[in-house]
Amino acid sequence: MINHIKYFLIIILLLLTTNSYSQNIAYANLDKIVKNSTSGKKIIEHYQKINSKIVLEIRNKEKNIKDKERTLISQKNILEATEYNKKVNLLKEEINIFNNENKKKLNKINQDKEKSIQSFMSQVNKILNDYAKKKNIDIILSSQQIVIGKSELDVTNDILKIVNKKINNFKIN
Repeated sequence: MINHIKYFLIIILLLLTTNSYSQNIAYANLDKIVKNSTSGKKIIEHYQKINSKIVLEIRNKEKNIKDKERTLISQKNILEATEYNKKVNLLKEEINIFNNENKKKLNKINQDKEKSIQSFMSQVNKILNDYAKKKNIDIILSSQQIVIGKSELDVTNDILKIVNKKINNFKIN
């Protein structure tokens, strides 16, 4: 009797473990979606313009500081040592303030850009969820996490079309 129970359990375990479940897997290139979608392009262009303006401001201020430095160097023999050192220290302080302000501006722009991209990606993730439900896809991976995959599993272009339709009035903060 115990042998029959053992055989019965072994047969049940074998039957249960031989069932395999297939999962529908797809992948998407999220970088391509950000760079090629209309809203993603708007985000990138917006922050490139801001960055260009700041770089231009920095170059102008840098030029002014270099002019002050040249003027100060040319006055080195004319000014007294204490007066010259005082002006050198003021110039160094101005350079430090200039560098700190530039770091703050660039950090703020980068933070704003990251927030905008995160907001955009949260909307893209909603679209990915809806797409996965409609197409009965169990897992959508980022193409950066895949070494090799069948091109039939790539849903990037489909997602890109949907993103362009659904996210066309994205507000940049």
